[in-house]
Amino acid sequence: MADPVNWNFTAETNAQGRTYIKAYKMAWDKVAKKPKRALRRHVGRLLPDDRIAMSEKFLADHPQYRGQDWYWGASKRPVTLAEYKNDFPTPPGTAVDPEDADILNNISVGLTWAAYQVAYNSGILKHLKEVFGDDTGEQLLYLALYKLAGGTSMMTYDFWRQQVWLPKNIRLSGQKISEILQSVTKTQINDYFQLRHLRQGEVWEKIFEKQPELKGKKIKYALDSTSISSYSDNPMAQIGHAKQNEGLKQINLTVVCDQRSGEIVFAYLYDGSVNDVVSLQDVLWAMKEANFDLNNNILVTDRGYNSLINVQKMINIDLSFVQGVKRQEDVIKRAFKKHRASLMNGAFYNGHLRASAFTYKEEWEQGQIKCPVYVHLYRLDERYEQQRALIWENVAEMIELKQRQQRVPSDQWDNYGRYLVERNNDDGSTSWMIDTAKMDQAAERATQFVLRSNCIGNPFEALEIYHQRGIVEQDFNQMKNWVDGDRLRVGAKAVQGKMLVTVLATTLRMMMLFTAKSVVEKKPGYRIPNDSIDYLLKSLELVKAEKRKNANAWVRTTIPAKRRRCFELLELPEPPRTLLVGSR
Repeated sequence: MADPVNWNFTAETNAQGRTYIKAYKMAWDKVAKKPKRALRRHVGRLLPDDRIAMSEKFLADHPQYRGQDWYWGASKRPVTLAEYKNDFPTPPGTAVDPEDADILNNISVGLTWAAYQVAYNSGILKHLKEVFGDDTGEQLLYLALYKLAGGTSMMTYDFWRQQVWLPKNIRLSGQKISEILQSVTKTQINDYFQLRHLRQGEVWEKIFEKQPELKGKKIKYALDSTSISSYSDNPMAQIGHAKQNEGLKQINLTVVCDQRSGEIVFAYLYDGSVNDVVSLQDVLWAMKEANFDLNNNILVTDRGYNSLINVQKMINIDLSFVQGVKRQEDVIKRAFKKHRASLMNGAFYNGHLRASAFTYKEEWEQGQIKCPVYVHLYRLDERYEQQRALIWENVAEMIELKQRQQRVPSDQWDNYGRYLVERNNDDGSTSWMIDTAKMDQAAERATQFVLRSNCIGNPFEALEIYHQRGIVEQDFNQMKNWVDGDRLRVGAKAVQGKMLVTVLATTLRMMMLFTAKSVVEKKPGYRIPNDSIDYLLKSLELVKAEKRKNANAWVRTTIPAKRRRCFELLELPEPPRTLLVGSR
């Protein structure tokens, strides 16, 4: 008989609920051209305490199994009692902790285990515990994992908890969750984000090791705001310029994220009626109040924050910035007319960015000191064709409606009616045509783009930095569409806590996305499944674990190659074979 170590084993349960252990080997099927099970042998029955009652026939063929008890191990093989205890610290026959009795026998482990490891490895869990205490810090992370996994109402958290692996089996009722969220203060949130901001230096030191050419360059932070619909009676909930859910009051949320990692390093709630231009000074003050040292950072903002007052404010506090500029400023309009020839000249063109650029300086003052600010003028090629095609398509549709004597939608008329020309024909009829001169002028204006910066003199470097701020838009997309952050369904006292949980879930998702993208860039042949981080996370949810009958532990099932690749994309090992409740 062949060496029994080479046998594979499996547990099979019959209709009467009895479980038997079988041994088998794999053989190549020449017809089907794939491996299949062969040489099956009956080993014995699996007893309630996970001991295997081996058959006399199997023991006669394999005498090395005689003389001691054998147990069904985490590796799905017969193991000695010592090995079994190593896999399952709870001794065989010990009753399951009543607190764990409501956890299902088959649970999802892949996503919660992976996200917990990201939070642990990145220091998020450490900083949560440092600021909020061990218990509340861990509970806030669990609530974030719930939102990351697609959880909606906090009232259903406990149902989800019973279906997944968590390091601690903590029951949280709706009332308890409300108490946790209400306990979170603005000061604590600021303390937490200060720790995350300080950690960025450590993150970038590792980046510098791999890319020494970046050493000495400042870390780019992108800042942007979004409105969140609110049902609460919080004084911050006001009627504002909501893009969605216009009937609801809103609270504005500003986030600052590291453009390199996607992590949100600061978040700030303010009145829903306040616009971006006015809010910037408050946000900068809030960061200063949170003891943020931004000497090694460049703050990147879009045109929504553009005002001369905001530029002067950033100069006064000695903050490095790259800011989008609105073309409405008279000085900007004159500058485009003055330098139009340069912007049309190939000597000022960058083919990689498909843009032409011209830079001049403005003189600003910080006290009595002159502070030059670079103004970068751009002509963006792609926008000309995009804008002209958009105008032409809409006007052509309007002409067709006019010819059929049908009504033109009011919003379409408001946006494109000025490009429509009515002409009286010789026969007394009326026809319509596109005003191509106006169309070309509008398309040319659309190519114009402006940045101001007090630290980046190269226009193309400034434009690349500004393009990277799209990461904050990704943050908002993840927050609103994937972690249920588009509405705040909590009372006024819990708003800060709910915001923190939502931001934590968004950060974990973005860090996982950035890690996967970096692995794809470094390793040929790797790709994110279906090019979707959502697909990757859902794939992780399919990694399961089964409850052992008489041990307070779950044994992970075999992970297919496709799902193993998901862990590789996140630069994480697979979950351990045995997962214990309350273990780390």
